[in-house]
Amino acid sequence: MVHPDVFPQQVVSQNVQGVVVKRIDVDNQFKSEQKFESRDQMLQWIRMEASKLEFSVVIGRSDNGSDRRCAFVTMTCERSGKYRTPLWNFKRDDTDSRKCKCPFKVCGYMLENKNWRFNVICDLHNHDLCEKIVGHPSVCRLMPEENECVVDMTLNLVQPKNILATLK
Repeated sequence: MVHPDVFPQQVVSQNVQGVVVKRIDVDNQFKSEQKFESRDQMLQWIRMEASKLEFSVVIGRSDNGSDRRCAFVTMTCERSGKYRTPLWNFKRDDTDSRKCKCPFKVCGYMLENKNWRFNVICDLHNHDLCEKIVGHPSVCRLMPEENECVVDMTLNLVQPKNILATLK
């Protein structure tokens, strides 16, 4: 659990309609002047800092660069954006989405010397951060070596219950 003093600013206020507005500022944790040798190192550092603060980031947009545009990657909070209902509504009406239009955004870009840096575009969250990261979608993913193990066992026609027992 993150100590409450880690966050420099946490504001809970009521606006005119009586809706509670939350703001959690995480700017101090993402102040870094360091340069990264590769895009993956930068993304790994940002993800590690976000997991320390108990939230998750995902890649919102990215481009590998071309003649007219520099390489960049934009990372957002996993709760940013708005849930779009599919054409066929398979979701029950009594369930909720994780999406809450969180404004947190970090933009990384490649410098002329092939190093990477990032800037924090918006350092605010409009939702509570997770107290426990257990059962979180980003934590529940398999590691690359576990994925290889699953693929090998599947090709060798191992029963799914035995694959699951081996992973556990």
